[in-house]
Amino acid sequence: MSKQSLFTSGKLRWIIIALVLFSAIGVYVWNKQQQASTGQDKGLVGFKIAGVAVGNPDKLEKTLRTGGPLGYAIHLGTFQQELRDAGFRFDGIVGFPRTAASLLGMMSGQAELATTGDSPAVLSRARGDKHRVLFVTSPHMIESSFWVVGRKGGPKRLEDLSGQRVGLLFGSTFDYAFQTAAQGLQLQEIKYSQLPGSAALPALQNNQLDAYVTSASIGKLWVDQHGLTLIGKLGDVPSSGKIVSVITAREDFLAANPKFAAAFWRGIKTGIEAIQGDPEAYYQWIADSTGYTLENARTTTGINYEDRPISEEGVEALKKLLEFRLQSQVAQSNFSVDEWVLRQ
Repeated sequence: MSKQSLFTSGKLRWIIIALVLFSAIGVYVWNKQQQASTGQDKGLVGFKIAGVAVGNPDKLEKTLRTGGPLGYAIHLGTFQQELRDAGFRFDGIVGFPRTAASLLGMMSGQAELATTGDSPAVLSRARGDKHRVLFVTSPHMIESSFWVVGRKGGPKRLEDLSGQRVGLLFGSTFDYAFQTAAQGLQLQEIKYSQLPGSAALPALQNNQLDAYVTSASIGKLWVDQHGLTLIGKLGDVPSSGKIVSVITAREDFLAANPKFAAAFWRGIKTGIEAIQGDPEAYYQWIADSTGYTLENARTTTGINYEDRPISEEGVEALKKLLEFRLQSQVAQSNFSVDEWVLRQ
């Protein structure tokens, strides 16, 4: 064997040894970091949040995250830090197809909290589910709230919906907002269909449905990209019920962890402060998370959060919602909204 070959093989051997040692050191350091992280987590109380994954119905891949100041604070990492400082560990979002299912998941022990619409939360409490409200938004968060989108060549105005086929999710916040608007507009003989958004779009495109009640962001997407008709915005109807978003937590979890509610609010507040400090960055995050355009995010996303966990206007909106559900015999029992919300 030539000297050159010996030199080359020897050099190669030392390179291999160095790589093995480098890998071993890397594994050792990683294990130490994991042990340190595990040690830091000891004594922390873990919790999960049930919610609906933020997503665009036209985008196949949905990101399992929630929206609003909670979702944004989680994205920034400030929520996790605030809760960790208080002795709690955020263990992630548990995704469900609807907010009503999120509440069922929370009550079955799959999560300790749930972020939902107001109507499912009220109906859950009226069934006797033991949870408390930690966070209530103002009813003025989103201008004109929900949209009613129609098929091409169909109804042009909300006043034209008497006798028409309208799709929505029964018992949902969409249902509440539309039912109260319909009462004020004196609409008659509406033919309701229980449909999720994924089924509603093809039904509208195939003229099997005349109108569908949906969020402003999805409604704008369908109007802009699919040429459907914006029939009206329910927030523009004086009789339409004011809607809010709520975050609830199981009573047993709160009883076992009396400091959690205050820590949770501090975590959400970091998201509110970040949103209001740089709204454009928040809109961009919404667009990136959902696949909606930035213009869609800007025009359909509210940022006027109050500097307190419980909006008193939001509480009044919850009381009116409960009253309506009791009158329509949808809510199973009455309860005190003032006792349900956890004021700090």
